[in-house]
Amino acid sequence: MGGVGAQNWTDIAAEEGNSSLDQRHKVSGTYLYELPFGSDKTWVTTGTGAKILEGLSMSGSFTFATGTPLSPSFAAQTTSVACGTGGTFRPNLSGQPIARSTGRQWFSPGAFSQPVSSAGNPYPCGIFGNAPRNLIAGPGTVSNNMSLSKTMGLGDTRSMEIRATMNNAFNTVQYSSVDTNVQAPTFGQVVSAGSMRSFQFMARFRF
Repeated sequence: MGGVGAQNWTDIAAEEGNSSLDQRHKVSGTYLYELPFGSDKTWVTTGTGAKILEGLSMSGSFTFATGTPLSPSFAAQTTSVACGTGGTFRPNLSGQPIARSTGRQWFSPGAFSQPVSSAGNPYPCGIFGNAPRNLIAGPGTVSNNMSLSKTMGLGDTRSMEIRATMNNAFNTVQYSSVDTNVQAPTFGQVVSAGSMRSFQFMARFRF
C-alpha cells in the first residue's frame, strides 16, 4: 500500500493491485579494466609512451531498471473523511492510461474522471473511484557512471592516483517524478528529472 490507507475500508477487495515496490526488471553491476599499456603489458611496453600510458584503468557502474507503479489519486475531501475514510482517493478509470504520448506527458489524463453523485456533485460521500491501485508503470532507470584513472608509482610505498569521473556519462534524460494528482494542472506529466552529466576530478597521494 505504500503507507496510503484504503479509500474504502469496507471494501478491501477494491485495493487489489500491484505492489508499490513492484519493479519487474533490474540489471546493475560494476566493472574495472586495467588498460594493457606499459612495461610487462601487451602494448607500448617501452619508451616515453609506456611511461605516459602505464597505470591507466577504466571503471564504472551501471543500472538499467523498469519503474515502480503509479496510482492516480486526489486529496480526500472533508465530507469523505467524515464518512470514515482516510488517506487519498482514486478516480474513475474510463480509458487507456498507459499509452505514453510525446514530450512531458507520461500518461493520458483523459483516461480518468472524478467520481460524482447522481446529482453531479464531485467527491460525494460513500462513492469511490474504480481505478485500481498502481496501474501505471512509472519511469524506469538508465544510469551509467564511468571513471578513468592513472596511478603513478613514486618509489617504496608512495604513489599518486589521478582520477576523472563522469556521472550520467551518456547524459541520458532520467525522469524522476510524474504528477498523479487528478486535481493538478500537470496531472499525468513528468514534473522532475535527474541530474545531467557531471564531471569530478580527484588526486590522491598514498604513502
